[in-house]
Amino acid sequence: MRNIILLILFIITFVNANSLNWTKGVKNGLEKAQKEHKILMIFVEAKHCPWCHKMLNTTLSDKDVVRNLNKNYILVKVDADSKEGREYFPNISITPTTFFSTGDKQILEEIDGYNNVEFFFWSMAKAEKKFKEIK
Repeated sequence: MRNIILLILFIITFVNANSLNWTKGVKNGLEKAQKEHKILMIFVEAKHCPWCHKMLNTTLSDKDVVRNLNKNYILVKVDADSKEGREYFPNISITPTTFFSTGDKQILEEIDGYNNVEFFFWSMAKAEKKFKEIK
């Protein structure tokens, strides 16, 4: 019985260690990014988009990407077809689209479509450099 409990705890810890800490809502994300002086990453997806699913299951599930994002960013995921998506991103034509922004809505980097881990790290580095320059 003890071994089963330990196995369950290990699985829960592993799953949580490889998952992103999403903040609910763009408005909350902007406020939190300003308060914590962090970059806001907004991942705009569409539920019907296979490239969105692929990016979530590969690039955004990579343990190093997850670690960096959870530590240094405020994360928001938005469905482009939702009311919030249409309000904040009415002109999105490609999903996924990932925005790196300041808490006061200044875009640091925008990347369209699916991106592999290497390209995503490069984009994060560019956003971090711009963020440091305007801080």
